[in-house]
Amino acid sequence: MNRIKNILLSLALLSVAQCLAAQARPNFVFILADDMGYGDVACYGHPYAKTPAIDRLASEGVRFTQAYAAGQTCNPSRTGLMTGRSPARFEKRTDDFDFGDRVTVTELLNKSGYATGHFGKWHIGMDRSNGVYGIDENDSGGIPDRFSPEGRDTPIFAAAIDFIKRHKDEPFYVNIHGFTTHAPVASAPNFLVEFSDLTVDRSDFSEYMQPIFDDSIELGGDLDLAMRHYMGNVYAFDLNVKSVLDVLDELGLSENTIVVFSSDQGPQRPYGIGLHAWGDKAKKKVQKTRDGVVKKRDTNAQNMLGDAGVFRGNKGTVYEGGLRVPFIVRWPGHIQAGVVDSENVIGGIDWLPTICSLAGVTNVPNDLDGEDVSDVWLGATRSREKSLLWNSGDNPGVAIRDGRWKYYLISKRGKETGKEELYDVLKDPAESKNLAKQYPEVASELKKKVQVWKAELPTQIIRTGKYRHQY
Repeated sequence: MNRIKNILLSLALLSVAQCLAAQARPNFVFILADDMGYGDVACYGHPYAKTPAIDRLASEGVRFTQAYAAGQTCNPSRTGLMTGRSPARFEKRTDDFDFGDRVTVTELLNKSGYATGHFGKWHIGMDRSNGVYGIDENDSGGIPDRFSPEGRDTPIFAAAIDFIKRHKDEPFYVNIHGFTTHAPVASAPNFLVEFSDLTVDRSDFSEYMQPIFDDSIELGGDLDLAMRHYMGNVYAFDLNVKSVLDVLDELGLSENTIVVFSSDQGPQRPYGIGLHAWGDKAKKKVQKTRDGVVKKRDTNAQNMLGDAGVFRGNKGTVYEGGLRVPFIVRWPGHIQAGVVDSENVIGGIDWLPTICSLAGVTNVPNDLDGEDVSDVWLGATRSREKSLLWNSGDNPGVAIRDGRWKYYLISKRGKETGKEELYDVLKDPAESKNLAKQYPEVASELKKKVQVWKAELPTQIIRTGKYRHQY
């Protein structure tokens, strides 16, 4: 049976290659939201969100429900996307240094004739010069004004649209990485007015949102206003997505452009990120920011109401809520419209091999952690060849997604505690029932895989600290 499946998959990939050879290579537009939760988009179930442009992408393409970020925070997530390698493998923090000799998706595409651009959030090195990582045009400087009535990310999207217009007659790849839903969140009045009648009904949300609501109330006192601010930001981001789709239509590029929307990881909590953000000590902690010394997340922190849906956890953790992200792919005429893919498991580390496959790039490194899932994008259903793994330190430790199972080897202060957690995430996506004792043989097998992988990783990550708050 497996042999037959492999033959069919090979034929499918051959068909894709033949199609690509017979036509112009596709363009790529990668729209990446910052800290937007799995459940923050209307088509992913948010009860109040207004996201008609993103919903349009879903209606015209495939919407994945088992897509995972490459990392639990901004830098590792982007590292995995750009390199196809687990961010845990890097000996140096890439936001403080660079990727070293690891090749990037933009380098591979650029060498094969693609015009490449990056607009918006960077977070992957000190050097933003044109040409770095094979990026022809890099416009990632500065942090947009969150109170701007035109929308926090509008200048980013406008620059990307200009790039698309100038390169419409050649194959192009463009990253559009926004800031809008990254803390601190606050909406300009023209976006708030869209939600002037919004009243939060806490029963509309999972149990994992309830303590987040409590934190918001403690910080700001008005839960309805906090939700209006967050929804205003999501709405503003969606308007910018619309601007890209409109220009692709106007230029006649929609049919040959693969548009992807996703988020870099799960949503941030009002009091910070990761498991450390839950306690009173963290709430009172004072830290130095670029604006001076303030209470942690004191400014507009009450508005951080990103929703991870039914999933446990948030940004900074490797629980499902920290890693499960929205992921939508549209390619008219190639990807069936209106599909909801609830079967396939895909990850951010799959980005490089998948994009290169669709672009006809052949000199892809053979030691990647990600795998080519182009056949999955195009409609195939199959099991992953490679497990997905993450190393989160104490949040709560090392994690692996393997088949239906999610396993955690728990750490504290950098050392294994001997504790472990096992969840059947197909039956229990909320990770509410630890099955480690019920299925010891499964836990043992996954523990071995985790330990083998962990032994391959650097024991200490070097960082300079110079990149802090530079995004």
